[in-house]
Amino acid sequence: MSRVFILWIFLLFWLFPALAGGQEIESSAPEGLINYTVQPGDTLYGIAKRYAISVDALRGLNDLHKDAVLGMGAVLLVPPLDNMRHFQYEVKAGDTLYVLARLFGASQTELMRLNAIAAADSLRAGQVILVPHPSAVPPKPGFGYGIHIFLDSGTAKELTEQARQLGVNWAKIDVAWSRIEAEPGNPDYSDLDALVRALDAAGIKLLLTIYAAPDWSRASYLERMNSSLRSYGGPPADLADFADFISRTAARYAGLVDAYEIWKAPNLLKYWNVPVYEQAPAKTSSGDYGLPAAIDLGPAQYAALLEIAYRTIKAHDADALVVSAGLAPVGFTDNYNSIATDRYLDELLALGAAEYTDGIGAIFSASAVPPTLGCCAQPPGVESHYESFIQNFDALMAHYAATMDKHGIDLPLWLTQVGWGTADGANLAVPATGYEWLTYTSQAEQALYIRQAYQLAQGMDALSAMFLYNLNGCAVRDAEACFFSLVDAEGARRPVFDAYAAAPKAPLPQ
Repeated sequence: MSRVFILWIFLLFWLFPALAGGQEIESSAPEGLINYTVQPGDTLYGIAKRYAISVDALRGLNDLHKDAVLGMGAVLLVPPLDNMRHFQYEVKAGDTLYVLARLFGASQTELMRLNAIAAADSLRAGQVILVPHPSAVPPKPGFGYGIHIFLDSGTAKELTEQARQLGVNWAKIDVAWSRIEAEPGNPDYSDLDALVRALDAAGIKLLLTIYAAPDWSRASYLERMNSSLRSYGGPPADLADFADFISRTAARYAGLVDAYEIWKAPNLLKYWNVPVYEQAPAKTSSGDYGLPAAIDLGPAQYAALLEIAYRTIKAHDADALVVSAGLAPVGFTDNYNSIATDRYLDELLALGAAEYTDGIGAIFSASAVPPTLGCCAQPPGVESHYESFIQNFDALMAHYAATMDKHGIDLPLWLTQVGWGTADGANLAVPATGYEWLTYTSQAEQALYIRQAYQLAQGMDALSAMFLYNLNGCAVRDAEACFFSLVDAEGARRPVFDAYAAAPKAPLPQ
């Protein structure tokens, strides 16, 4: 074989990578199918698992022979998760027909008939069975279908188009005060301006989450802080500085921004680092400063910050809504690293904080428990992070509603962050210790759980809005957020993107 011929073969595969799989695929997919572009590290098994079909079915859709080699950039036909009446599910150790029936909203009889199963106890780990897709539930009138967006320079047009493709009627933007006003009195709103105006022009309502005071406003806290605590953010030492920033922001976006969430997860050291010293910190033998006796995570200081924000925002834009910070789903209190969600919420409402908010914020995002399963038995394939109500979607929402009832508060509940993360996929970091639950959920399951959660939400009277976490966590190089991102590190859509886009939603505002 001549060297020229070999070179031509190489060029063909380089210019037309789909040919490496044994076929040339049209750029537009047939009805009922979508295109998937092969990414570095992809395998047929991995793609099949991601889209909940068998390897043989994937080969059949694309006319691939058994020994076909995937070429990077090849375009394969795959079924969108939400256009199929049924999809394939691989049975996990511990699965029973009862559990699967609850998970997929079907009867045990239906599953047995669908899979020609003679006895209810005949399932085995690794067995692939057909299960029904969740049926569509009509959207609740006025319900907020939101997407969480990280601020990213120069991408306003692209992010807005992706939000439109998702069909959402709300978008939440994280706004770190420390990014906008790194130097006192010299704010730079340029990136935020571009995204706010693009989303507003698209008819999408906006929630800004304001958090993370800049170092200059925390100088008295940071002056002699132990180095291990310096990476954690928190409120300013003087709340008047926060009032000034909120005043400028609310005045700037009056009529453009529809709601403000005041801070995020103030029950965590990560976002509310206020050291408490029994005596002035002194240097240790290593040259560092000693650790504080405690971290002031109590809600009293947050309640004061919330009141200032509420009064300031309403003075500039009476129609803008103010939402209290979503609380991190935490089950323990040590008054240093965290305060348990239920305790913090109860104490915050007892302080009268509801007087200075139009809605109560909440977060659900640290779980691999399917939303249709009750609390708190161990689901099959989930080895940890299932033991508490905070890891169960329905139970956590019910707890918020019950606590609000206890204090006689009739305000809407805003789930400002909701998601199921997954470590399934290419170019993802290895989950850190304590985050093993990210390995329990596949990309197909992530897509399924999101659809199920939004369907369950339609029956929750107190819940008025949910913001899916997140659109672009991989793009902003946030390793933790990337496990939840709808778009992966290579810019490709994960199955959860298409699943959420296909979910019935309230009409976009005109």
